[in-house]
Amino acid sequence: MPLVTVAQLAVAYGADTIFSGLDLRLERRSRLAVVGANGAGKSSLLRVLAGELEPTDGLIDRQRGLRSAHLPQDAPVPVAKTVLEEVMASRTDLAAMRHELSLLEVAMSREGPGLEGQLSRYGDLQHRYEDAGGYDLEARAREALGGLGIDEEQRGRDPAELSGGQQRRVELAKLLVADADLLLIDEPTNHLDLEGIEWLEDFMAGVGTAFVLVSHDRRFLDHVCTGVLELNHGTAEEYPGNYSAYVRLRVERRARRLKEYDEQQDHIRHQEEFIRRYRAGQRAREARGRQTKLDRLPRVAAPPDDRRPRLRFATAPSSRVTLKASGLVVGREGPLLELPALTLAPGDRIAVVGANGSGKSTLLHTLAGELPALEGRVDLGPRTVFRLYRQDLGRGQVTDSQSFASDQNSTVMEDLLADHPIGPERGRNMLGALLFSGDEVHRRVGDLSGGERARLLMGKLALEPTNLLFLDEPTNHLDLPAQEVLEGALTKYPGALVLVSHDRALIDALATETWAIEEGGKVRKVVGGYTALLADRQRDRRPGGGGEAEVAVAPAGGGRGRAGATRVEAGSGAGRARTGGRGERAGRDGGGHDRAGHGGSGHGSSGHAGSGHDGGRDRSGRTPAPSRAPAAGRKVRAAARSLSASGRLLESEIADTEAALAETRRRLLDPATFSDPAVGAEVGREHDRLTGALAELYERWAEIGAE
Repeated sequence: MPLVTVAQLAVAYGADTIFSGLDLRLERRSRLAVVGANGAGKSSLLRVLAGELEPTDGLIDRQRGLRSAHLPQDAPVPVAKTVLEEVMASRTDLAAMRHELSLLEVAMSREGPGLEGQLSRYGDLQHRYEDAGGYDLEARAREALGGLGIDEEQRGRDPAELSGGQQRRVELAKLLVADADLLLIDEPTNHLDLEGIEWLEDFMAGVGTAFVLVSHDRRFLDHVCTGVLELNHGTAEEYPGNYSAYVRLRVERRARRLKEYDEQQDHIRHQEEFIRRYRAGQRAREARGRQTKLDRLPRVAAPPDDRRPRLRFATAPSSRVTLKASGLVVGREGPLLELPALTLAPGDRIAVVGANGSGKSTLLHTLAGELPALEGRVDLGPRTVFRLYRQDLGRGQVTDSQSFASDQNSTVMEDLLADHPIGPERGRNMLGALLFSGDEVHRRVGDLSGGERARLLMGKLALEPTNLLFLDEPTNHLDLPAQEVLEGALTKYPGALVLVSHDRALIDALATETWAIEEGGKVRKVVGGYTALLADRQRDRRPGGGGEAEVAVAPAGGGRGRAGATRVEAGSGAGRARTGGRGERAGRDGGGHDRAGHGGSGHGSSGHAGSGHDGGRDRSGRTPAPSRAPAAGRKVRAAARSLSASGRLLESEIADTEAALAETRRRLLDPATFSDPAVGAEVGREHDRLTGALAELYERWAEIGAE
């Protein structure tokens, strides 16, 4: 029986229908991504599924006793005084039972006439409280927060004092302790740095609970989802596979529907021409018959036009060197990092990555001259013309003319023309390309959404002839179609580019070199994009590679890696968490295979070819996704050669189970598997069984290694 069945669902706000006619079935194995342009109704759909918003029309049938947990896009107002208490307070069902138990304890202490009934009620309620995990709630809350990198000191702080990224982790911890059958997650990667995104990716790839999530991170969707629901032009359509499969299938479906539409239109024109020619002639009877058939013909609807922004960056002539920096030390109140000597030429595209607070934006603003360098100097080329795209979308104070600010009270048209006096007619054309049409050009800038402000600012930037761009988180606030448009425009930009971003797909598509700001302010330089960076770090972790290999499997309660990963056991609900090292992904992912288990095919810029696998391909012909566990996995296997026969037998079992799991994942990625729902469900159950079996085998292996 499905967890949730939705039939002909519609959501409208006043006279505006957001979407209608939505049909959906959520099974226990559903791992569904909801995609669409900003304003398509993605968050509204999650709220409807969570029971927080009543639909305008349609039916929702929820399985009896269904428990769902909703992570909204914006963190709710804290209700507790400490972070730990905030996570525990999210279990309102347990709090209600605890309150009733306390009342019963007081009543029973008085030994009144209803004592026998009170004792019976107390016993029943106590069993329910225990079965629901009430007595170990605090331990599980501490474990979940620890796995998410919230340490003991932070757990005792007021939740309102935390940073945006820390607050997001607290909200994720609430999901971990929810013991829900269905997780509804809205933009989970918001405010997270790359390490946090990768931890969440690992968690979502291993969770055994059904979930529906909204995200603008293409690689994240590739790794964790096995189905995509697209909301577009007020309608919904479901696609099997991950995000890359959706992109491919969407193009194929659209081409097929356009062909069917064109063929029918040709047929209609041919019939109408015959009817017009012979309506009054000898073949009038045949013409009337054709008219009758034509009137009864079901019309094929034309595929809706994709409403995407259009963007092209104007360029200025450039010298051979656009920027040089030497001896550069950057920081605000004190040194954050020291940059090696740098020379930028046209066509160079530098991506800067690192943890929140590591100095990425400070570096970018120092190179752009908005912040003074603590040491060293930055020199521009003789013909360099640059602009800076600010993460605050022009809301902050601008210190020079190289970046844009917006008057919150001006209209969209006035804001564009204030920086670029190109005239109203050309201004309308430019704003139309940025999806501001009709009266939208007269809206106040202060009333725009984050995505609309980002499009406006990017359009203003594109109008400036430049040969060097500094971009600070340019894909923040942009929906997936706009991200892909931006990626295409930057790919064609011939000038130099310095980019700060958490978008791994964008980095892989653009970067000729990646700088990773690591602990102590050190900068690791790697030729290529983010995938090349992962491969370089993986080489360091190999024995003899200059770093320590990560542990592939940690016993329950063992030491944590850098992110203190939390693993959720399949079939036990989202809250049954254990902590272990980051390398534990190897146990969950089949010892170094595609870490998501559902997204290894890759597509376009979202592909993952060659990350740490020397370009090798698995048996299905796909290039495995990047993983940081293979080095440790090889270390574990190497130890088998010195173990007993039982150890070698266990190694053989692990290899067989990994192979079976890889084949099952290949079938899950094949859309044909889901043509028969029963077959798809059986493959999903087999995947769960093999995942659990592999985890047990690795635990036995860890025990042998410890002896």
